[in-house]
Amino acid sequence: MIMWIHPVLQTLALVLSLYVLYLGWVRFAFAHLGKKGVVFAWKRHVLLGKVVLCTWAADFAIGLAAAWWGWKSVFITHHHYLVALVMLPLILFALASGLVMDRTKAKRTALPLAHGCANALLVLLALYQLYTGIWILRDMVIG
Repeated sequence: MIMWIHPVLQTLALVLSLYVLYLGWVRFAFAHLGKKGVVFAWKRHVLLGKVVLCTWAADFAIGLAAAWWGWKSVFITHHHYLVALVMLPLILFALASGLVMDRTKAKRTALPLAHGCANALLVLLALYQLYTGIWILRDMVIG
């Protein structure tokens, strides 16, 4: 049962992250592409972004625990594990930069772009994690 908590939580967070990324894209299009007449759902973006990033971070630990519990090793999933290690500092940066922008409103260009790039990369990495996770489930959990 514990082996399914991690993939279910990560999949739900990934789906939600696509929506949060869309909300961020709306802001980017307004600020940098001259798109007019759009409304940035700031509070929704912040709240759901926190949910996604905190879920990813917490589920990192759950994934480690599940691997240790199931296989007595956390390195057995190789690329899946290595990409998760790359994601963790990006998650921390995305969360910290988002909190700074939310708490201290100011006209900025570099921090929002860095924040958006980090989060877009996180979504791409999470999609790769889904791909490798399906193989892990198929070969090591179900099969």
